[in-house]
Amino acid sequence: KEYEKKYVQDWFTLYFIPVFPIGSKKNEHIECTECKDIYHLDVIDYQPAPDASAIESEYEKALKNVLCLMILADEEVDIAEIKMVSNIFENLTKNKKFSENQINKIIKNIKQENLTVDDYLKKVRPYLNDGHRELIIKAMYLVATADGHLDDKESELVMQTATVLEMTSAHVKGVLLELDNQNKN
Repeated sequence: KEYEKKYVQDWFTLYFIPVFPIGSKKNEHIECTECKDIYHLDVIDYQPAPDASAIESEYEKALKNVLCLMILADEEVDIAEIKMVSNIFENLTKNKKFSENQINKIIKNIKQENLTVDDYLKKVRPYLNDGHRELIIKAMYLVATADGHLDDKESELVMQTATVLEMTSAHVKGVLLELDNQNKN
C-alpha cells in the first residue's frame, strides 16, 4: 500500500498564522494514504508473518487501551460494558475482533501498571489524526453510557481525555451531539 512519512513540527506563529518552523522534527511516523491509519516507522521493515492481522495501527492499540480504561473509570467491571467495548471496537475497526479474553488481559495489565489515560494518551497522541481522536471520544462516551447512565467520574474522564487529545470543549460537544443525532436516527 502507498504511504507517506510524516512528522510533527512546532511553528512560530504570528496572529495564529504559522510563519516558520522552530525546533527539530518530532514523532516521525508513517500514514497510510488509503486508510489514514498511523504507524511507527518500524512498520516499513515489517516482514509479513502468516497472520497479517498481527500488526495493529496505533489507533487500534489506543482504542483498545482507552476503551479498557473507560471500563475501569467507575471502578466496576460490568459485563454490559465489556460486551459494548467489544461491539464498539468491531464497528470502529471494520469488523476486527476484540474478545472478552483480550479485554480482561488489557484490564489486568492496566491495573498492574497503574496506567492512567493521561499518561497513555500523551504517548500516542502524535500518532492519532483528528478523525481517530473524535472516534476515541465517541467510543468512550458509548462505553460510559453502556450501563444506562453517565457517572460523574466517567464524564470527567471523557473531558480529561479530550483535553489530552487537544480537543476543545466545543469540539467535544459537537462530536457528542453528532453521536446523539446518529443514535436518534
